[in-house]
Amino acid sequence: MIKAALARGCRSIGFSEHSYVVYDEFYSMSPGMTARYISEVSTLAEKYKDEIEVFLGLEQDFLSDKPPEGLEYIIGSVHNIIMGEDFTTVDAGAKHQKIMVDTFFGGDYYSMAEEYYSIMSGLIGKTNADIVGHFDLVSKYNFGGRLFDETNPRYINAALGAMDSILADCKIFEVNTGAMFRLGKAEPYPSVFLLKELHKRGGEVILTSDSHDAESLFHKFGEMRELLKDCGFKHIKRLTKDGFIDQEL
Repeated sequence: MIKAALARGCRSIGFSEHSYVVYDEFYSMSPGMTARYISEVSTLAEKYKDEIEVFLGLEQDFLSDKPPEGLEYIIGSVHNIIMGEDFTTVDAGAKHQKIMVDTFFGGDYYSMAEEYYSIMSGLIGKTNADIVGHFDLVSKYNFGGRLFDETNPRYINAALGAMDSILADCKIFEVNTGAMFRLGKAEPYPSVFLLKELHKRGGEVILTSDSHDAESLFHKFGEMRELLKDCGFKHIKRLTKDGFIDQEL
């Protein structure tokens, strides 16, 4: 990842592997792996300090325990919904999501979205995040509105209610192109509509590619810059050793 960033002329790169979630160890780091991750990134930051700034971050899940010490930034995220004694994931696959909606929400995608965004409303208080991760993750498989209508008042009210709650404590939302690379999603997280609403509300944005491999670093960043201009943004945030700064689009 660092070599790919250097090859592209980057001044910095941030790592944000996923925090440990006791309910589902498939996609999250174990406690032991977390310690090794921190050690490895710290070692690489020292090794490449004369070539590129390397930042140690974490994607802190809503259901994770307190994050470890020494992190330089935290991306907060919601992937899961607890229904009574049952645990279910909103982004484990299109078939899984449909089964989840049918089983726990009577086939009503809007009820699922309302539950997801109600959890998202408390994201910052739970994770102490610096950045809001993939805000509208529930739309991951909703290509062309095939599952639900993202202009439906129930969906919009749930999403904007969560956005307003988050903005009271955290202004920076990531513009995440990960699903655009891996699934061919037409829009980033958040959607264009939500980005325009975020701008109206005084929110800030930072570009991320949610990269799972070096190939997807900076995926469609050029297009995203133009999209953000169309949404009204004049600058994006960039992380430096002195904190987040504005970078003109």
